[in-house]
Amino acid sequence: MKGSLAILAMGVVALALATLAHARLGESEKELITRFGEPVARSKHSVHAQGKTQELGPTLFFRQGDWRIKCDLIEGRCHRISYVKPGVWIEEQIQLVLGTNSQGTAWTETGKPDAAKFKRTWLRADASTAEWSKVSGMTIVWDEYNKAKAAAELTAKLEAGLKPKP
Repeated sequence: MKGSLAILAMGVVALALATLAHARLGESEKELITRFGEPVARSKHSVHAQGKTQELGPTLFFRQGDWRIKCDLIEGRCHRISYVKPGVWIEEQIQLVLGTNSQGTAWTETGKPDAAKFKRTWLRADASTAEWSKVSGMTIVWDEYNKAKAAAELTAKLEAGLKPKP
């Protein structure tokens, strides 16, 4: 009887994971809306440098069941994505999120084993990163996001240098 309940529970978890559609790095706004429906909210995504704000693009917020998904778009593509859900993350959920955001490249775990209960980190060969925290969920940053952010910060610095000093 216990074995049957364990198999049933595993089946329910597998079904829940299979039906949960995850956004992926690199997807367009149209692809995200096709996957999730209209965003529950929108805002602007910006970086701040040299006292200036440089807008990078929109941020879209989605809900799917208990999951909250936030996508920062740059040039029409998802460059940074965050997943938050109530309760405990199981290993299968972590691996599913990493897998759907691998873009064909393997993730290598880089965190300290003694901190794995509270925080885990991964790195891809292209310098993209993933971080899971027991408190804040998982955030995945495509390295293209870091490049766009650095370019916006450089633009702000150059613009600040062009202003005449009083």
